Amino acid sequence: MGRDRVGLSIVAGSKARRDSADKYDETHFRMQLRSRAVNEALLLEALGFIFVALLIWVNEYLDLPHLLFHAEPTPWRPVEVAIESGCVLLLGAAVTGVSWLTFRRLAYLESLLILCAGCQRVGDEGRWLEFELFVESRDRLETTHGMCPDCQTTLGPAFSRPLAEAK
Repeated sequence: MGRDRVGLSIVAGSKARRDSADKYDETHFRMQLRSRAVNEALLLEALGFIFVALLIWVNEYLDLPHLLFHAEPTPWRPVEVAIESGCVLLLGAAVTGVSWLTFRRLAYLESLLILCAGCQRVGDEGRWLEFELFVESRDRLETTHGMCPDCQTTLGPAFSRPLAEAK
């Protein structure tokens, strides 16, 4: 017990660094595109509500029913228009805020790993990959195996021999 033990260290099949970097860049690019699409969707949603609020003001100012359909003219009512457009803008802020929270929640759920309870494989777009292969396919990481001190004592000395003895 007094001597320093080195945990079992096996390098699991590593891929070329260039392939790993390319996959990382591709994943990063996809994340940027998704983030940009979310920002554009939220911006278009907010602009839609702003457009409706402006349309309310234009309608009141120009009296569009009178101009387009020859209806009886209506008096100028700026307080009514301010209340209507204010309500539209408040509703727009609420809807855009809920959409933002929904996109955040969706991004969180997409970031979760689905692990098989039996074999610990990772579910990825319809495929079930070993954890090491999944990590290598997604990140610029290479995996290795080791053993924590608790497992070294639990599993016994057969797994925690120094590397020199293993050869």
